[in-house]
Amino acid sequence: MSHSMKSEPSLLEVDSSGAARVDGALTLATVAALYEQAAIAAKDGRPMSSLDLGGVSHVDSSGLAIVLEWQSQAKHDGRNLVVRNTPDNLLSLARLCEASEWLTMDGKDS
Repeated sequence: MSHSMKSEPSLLEVDSSGAARVDGALTLATVAALYEQAAIAAKDGRPMSSLDLGGVSHVDSSGLAIVLEWQSQAKHDGRNLVVRNTPDNLLSLARLCEASEWLTMDGKDS
């Protein structure tokens, strides 16, 4: 079986209660499609209220940026988007970029 170096597809699932989950990479190659999936869910009346990142396989600075953007949009709309199961590399990247205080994780502001 051959393994290609292509970007793996990523998926954002948002249920009727607004609970969302990302499966796959959260990188420059995937954030545009994930952003579009979130916009479609919001337009369909399913704005994100929580975001589970337990299925994320890889994160880069674009992944951090989209999580911060989703939280900013939620705050602007009067909602709180809580991030759960945050990958260690996303936390490290947030600290490196001095953005960790902007992330709302596991029900509390950090």
